[in-house]
Amino acid sequence: MPHQGAYKNPISKYVHEYMFWKKRGADYGFLANDHYEALFTTLFNLDRSFYTGKRLLDIGCGPCGSLEWADNTTQRVGLDPLAEAYTFLGTDKHRMEYTPDFVEQISFPNEHFDIVTSINSLDHVDNLEKAVAEIGRVVAVGGHVLIACEVSPTPKPCEPTLVSWDLAEIFGAGWDVLEMSRYRFMASVATSILGRQALPEDQMPPDAGALRLHLQKKAACC
Repeated sequence: MPHQGAYKNPISKYVHEYMFWKKRGADYGFLANDHYEALFTTLFNLDRSFYTGKRLLDIGCGPCGSLEWADNTTQRVGLDPLAEAYTFLGTDKHRMEYTPDFVEQISFPNEHFDIVTSINSLDHVDNLEKAVAEIGRVVAVGGHVLIACEVSPTPKPCEPTLVSWDLAEIFGAGWDVLEMSRYRFMASVATSILGRQALPEDQMPPDAGALRLHLQKKAACC
């Protein structure tokens, strides 16, 4: 079965994902997106201008309109395997683009994007190594990858893949690590990072926490 992940029933994972957002919309009457700009700027100690004129891809974007704020970009694309189903939740009214891809097989050419983001989504993928390889393929030389993710010792229905503190090593030698910070887990990835003190580099990290990572793609040598 394609896209088979660590969770024993991958279909159940996507049912969980869709029903989570459907219930959220029913509970609140709408799916809000006014908080997303801070997740792409403040969360990474960046200004909005960092994205100006860039081609931006958000991995595991969900249906809220994670890039609706980013009208200063040249292109803004949200990637989610459920993108077509999410039109029933209102994504067809958004200005950003959506692509119904698995991150393990992204339907864009090599080095197409200047920035790829993954906020609380890498543990949702089916194959972490393939996901990392595809992210690396579609980022231009000199481009950036921004990741904020949960590190957990236990898989969950919607989060079957376990991401470890050494995630940067999976990306390999072709990347400069511009920033890597580790945090104790506090309710959510964003809550764990925003306004919190990162763990000292020489301190043994706990089994669970949140990781913030900023990588830049090097030019190929030789």
